[in-house]
Amino acid sequence: GPPPPPAKAAAAARAAAPTTKAAAAATGSLPAVEIRSARATDSGMQVTWSDGERSTFHREWLFRNRLENLFHSGQNLMDPTERCHATVTSVTQVGARDGGGSLIVHWADDPNLQSSTFPALYLRQLSHSLGSRAVEEAARKPKPLMSSDEIPTVEHASLQSEGGVKAWLELVNRHGLCLVKNVPREEGAVSRVAERIGPVMNTIYGKQFDVVAVRPQPQVADPINVAYSTLGLVMHQDLVYYESPPGLQLLHCMRFDQDIMGGESSLADAFHAAEILRERDPKAFATLSRVPATFQKIHYDRPDPVHLQYRRPHIQVNDSGAVISVFWAPQFEGPLHAPEEDVEEYFRAYHLLADIFDEHSSHQVIIKRRLEPGDLLCFNNRRMVHGRTPFSQEGGGTVTSGGRHLQGCYVGMETYINRLRVLQHLEIAPEHRSPGIPISRVSNGDHA
Repeated sequence: GPPPPPAKAAAAARAAAPTTKAAAAATGSLPAVEIRSARATDSGMQVTWSDGERSTFHREWLFRNRLENLFHSGQNLMDPTERCHATVTSVTQVGARDGGGSLIVHWADDPNLQSSTFPALYLRQLSHSLGSRAVEEAARKPKPLMSSDEIPTVEHASLQSEGGVKAWLELVNRHGLCLVKNVPREEGAVSRVAERIGPVMNTIYGKQFDVVAVRPQPQVADPINVAYSTLGLVMHQDLVYYESPPGLQLLHCMRFDQDIMGGESSLADAFHAAEILRERDPKAFATLSRVPATFQKIHYDRPDPVHLQYRRPHIQVNDSGAVISVFWAPQFEGPLHAPEEDVEEYFRAYHLLADIFDEHSSHQVIIKRRLEPGDLLCFNNRRMVHGRTPFSQEGGGTVTSGGRHLQGCYVGMETYINRLRVLQHLEIAPEHRSPGIPISRVSNGDHA
């Protein structure tokens, strides 16, 4: 009969996938692989692995992914119009264990092509089989962050070494956030910490910004963002009206007076919330994966006027149905612009997801933390939603200017991922760097 739909097939494979391989992939290291046998087929090559899994590689795929096609810079020199006219006549196995083995593919019917060598680990990680894809899914799916979980922490001093930066970024990848303790309360310290990853991202708020409530004064313009007030902030992500919103947000607590009541930071795992919605109401999940919301920032009453709009669904899934992006920012939503028949169902689904993010929700997805001076909260702005409780002076007085002061900046997603993956692969043999160590999804729309 016909093959099952991708989502159902992936679910079935996940249930049958060998847990040892998934566990190995989840440790942040390369798994050991062993080949039982390999043979040529009419379409290319079939490999049987030691765990019984079988992988088929089409000759066109083998032809296009020969390592000899790669320039030393990593670029593929293949002419995209070139077809594979060769056939695979035989396969020779050299070496066998722990990722060090390789397969030599012998070609015929092309005088310019005799043989090509493929590392076993390279083939296993890029296998198309359902079992292998399920192992990859297990390694890529983030562990849900719950309200009962502790926020992982590192010391600021540890970030002076490359190993410390690697450990920090791996925690951010695994959990979605990490608290850096004992950061000096100095102007620009947040940017200097961010630069241990890479260049600070320049946005409509500049490269660095101050989240501080300014006491209202006559003839002084209102704050350019509600964050620069004492009001509470509902759960949201920053700059979702950008085509590529910031990857990481870093907030450094410069001052938090003891007589300030409220002002706790709130965070929740948007991936986890999306999965709760899928389980609770699959139709609502499907609607928010299909109907685009409008995200916008239209603000002319500021030194540099801003007029940005971007339409996309709140949830994005890949071909296997896995969540790969979530976008949530009620403060920056414009009017829904969708077909009439979608409007009622969209708002029904929207309210269900909003309820999950509510602090009074029974789903318990929100983590709250009152930052202390010297704390630096680093989180994935694309995976985590964040907010703040309203705050005031003890006794109901007006908050003194600067009584709660956070200094912040952003790092682009590509900058973050690049730094993490380079640090993970520096000590790994070049032939094993692609595709390399799997990382948890970061909610950037990557279909892997």
